[in-house]
Amino acid sequence: MILVEEILLIIGFLMLPYGLYEIIKSEADRAVKITLVGISIVLFAIETILVVKQ
Repeated sequence: MILVEEILLIIGFLMLPYGLYEIIKSEADRAVKITLVGISIVLFAIETILVVKQ
C-alpha cells in the first residue's frame, strides 16, 4: 500500500462515524437517511477493499 492511500484510509475510517452521525441527525426523511448511510458504508467498504488489494 502506498503511504498516501494508508493515510487517506485512516482519515476516512475516523471521519465515517461523524458523517453517519450528521446524516442521522439531519431533518431528511427516514428513507433518505437510510439510503445515504447505506451508500456511505458501501463506498467506504469499496475503498477499503481497493486499498488492501494493492
